[in-house]
Amino acid sequence: MNDMATVWFRSKVDWWLGVVLVMLPVVTVASGIAAIGSGEREGIVAMTVSTALVAAIYGLLVIPVRYGVGREHLIVRFGVVRQRIPLAAITEVYPTHSPLSSPALSLDRLMVRTGRGPLGMTLISPDDRETFLATLAFNAGLERDGDRLVRAHGGSR
Repeated sequence: MNDMATVWFRSKVDWWLGVVLVMLPVVTVASGIAAIGSGEREGIVAMTVSTALVAAIYGLLVIPVRYGVGREHLIVRFGVVRQRIPLAAITEVYPTHSPLSSPALSLDRLMVRTGRGPLGMTLISPDDRETFLATLAFNAGLERDGDRLVRAHGGSR
């Protein structure tokens, strides 16, 4: 279901990760050109497989990485994957630089807590953090507490 009221935010991209994301396909294509130039069958097969693998990873898991704040859900999209987090389930949002694997292209992240333990959280990195936090706070009924958002003691909005 496409919620017309959803506001979308791109992921912030750290410069070093941007370099890695650009260099991986460049190196793969350059290796492929060298393999074709040499005429080595094994090199051409390896280039074809590695190019397909890089394209699959980028298309399935990396591009695009964005976050949507709707009326009822926070939508985390990375590649073809969409995670819908009910706004009523969010208890806290706070800044972190956690290197844990997540749908975020920056280490300048926000931890979105929905429960306890590693399954009760999602790490994201919206590019326009302040607007994202203001939109999320408004839609989810969260209160600003310094650089964090917290669930008001009265429950959900």
